[in-house]
Amino acid sequence: MIKYLFLFILLIPSISFGQGTPMGLENSREGLSYYSKKFKKRSFLKFKEHLSATEASKIFKGLFKTESNQVCAYTLNDEIMGALKKRSSAKHLNNFVYLLRENNDIDDVVVGLLLKTRKVQETEPVEKDEDGIAWLANNEETEKLLKAVASFESRFLKNTCFDEAYQRYVSELNRIKKSLDPLIIEALHLEALKSGRITYPTYRLLEQGRLNSVEKAPLSLQSYWDKLRSLRVQYPLERKLERSDFVSQKIPKLKMSRRQKLYESYSDLQIILMANVIKKLRARLEYDAVQISGYRDGEIQETILLEPMERFRFAIKALRKEMSLLSLNTFFNGRSPDYIDLMVASYEVGIIPASELEAVASLEEIWNPKKTFWDKAGIWIRTFSSVATIVIPPPYGFIPALVLVVIEGTVVKKKNQNTDDPTSMF
Repeated sequence: MIKYLFLFILLIPSISFGQGTPMGLENSREGLSYYSKKFKKRSFLKFKEHLSATEASKIFKGLFKTESNQVCAYTLNDEIMGALKKRSSAKHLNNFVYLLRENNDIDDVVVGLLLKTRKVQETEPVEKDEDGIAWLANNEETEKLLKAVASFESRFLKNTCFDEAYQRYVSELNRIKKSLDPLIIEALHLEALKSGRITYPTYRLLEQGRLNSVEKAPLSLQSYWDKLRSLRVQYPLERKLERSDFVSQKIPKLKMSRRQKLYESYSDLQIILMANVIKKLRARLEYDAVQISGYRDGEIQETILLEPMERFRFAIKALRKEMSLLSLNTFFNGRSPDYIDLMVASYEVGIIPASELEAVASLEEIWNPKKTFWDKAGIWIRTFSSVATIVIPPPYGFIPALVLVVIEGTVVKKKNQNTDDPTSMF
């Protein structure tokens, strides 16, 4: 039964989800854009004088003319530039992408992917002399590598987006020679060009991939679209136009939003597993009763009924345990998601509505990195009764639980203070 369940999950991306249209790429979850500062720049405002949001939307939607399960950022950028070239006063792709985001035709994840792709496309190979070819050994292995380089267009790029093609290409090179040095790859490209095995346009493509480490890119437009389709089929959103500022806020020290990080870091199945942890937390907080029972010879000897505050602590303890067990799950390969990732994943599949997420986010003092754990706990205690009334009457509720999750997730404890084993309930 489990085998067929996973087979169904793998087949989900093939189910119709806005085929032939940009549906699924439009913004349905993010509030204030991570790129909102760009909307105030003079170049963007000037761009809008020549192209309205309505016109931009029409151009964008016109690029999706045939039914297809393939979405390629490289092709999409080329088509956008082709459409903009017809307008002598509006050629800037970045501003066009920002305009689509301002109009919610796309979300920040798509914006980021299109801009990164454009950066790759605008990269020019560095001028090199033939000294680099000296890195290559004149042997059978080198000949196999050069044949792989020569077959890039016919074998890897044909009917495939460049990012996927380049990743497969580098995998093939590393299959021929393990732990291949980047300098060797550079020399291979140059030798293939000098010997006439590839044309300059192909050499330029390969170098664009190498210089930008495209093979290491954690997310492509295609993989993002596939994840979205999978999640929306399994978890249809009840509030389709609900948007949260929390998920599109910048992560300190990282050049991405919380939602961008979610999709760059996790698969659709991992997002579901993370969201289910918060789903269980909500369910436990809504229990009418929690009790501890003692058995002997199969008969109950004692039952201890937990008080409301004890039930709350039980729910938080169970949350910590399940979070620690996630890293032991085979689907996470030892990786431990943090508290904020769980909250964003839960919002993404509709378990946490935006109103609850924003209520937590509005308590700005909690996010202050200079405050200690107990400072933040004091804030939580002071706001507990008023915040709790949003969901469940005091003394406990879902939003206070999320606040406590945030407090623990944003405080770095000293190693010698972290003595509790999170995998143990007691």
